Amino acid sequence: MSNVFTLTEAKSKFSEIINRIIYKKENIMITKKGKKVAMVIPMEEYKQDGEEGLIKAVGALAGLEDSVDEMVDLIYEARTKETTREVNL
Repeated sequence: MSNVFTLTEAKSKFSEIINRIIYKKENIMITKKGKKVAMVIPMEEYKQDGEEGLIKAVGALAGLEDSVDEMVDLIYEARTKETTREVNL
């Protein structure tokens, strides 16, 4: 069986789709007018990806404040040196 359903098919076969997800651990793609619009996955897979992804992200932006502050300072410095237009700081 295919793992791709149109939105109309998904509506009419919702129980079947849920059972395939629960018992066969399938990922189901939903399309609308030929475009992929949703992926329905088993909760275990979602929890694993979601929680692990967030844990991996902890600290990923550490030190970003310093970089942003430095970038803003450089922008203001460049603007004050600009001679082709009036700059009100």
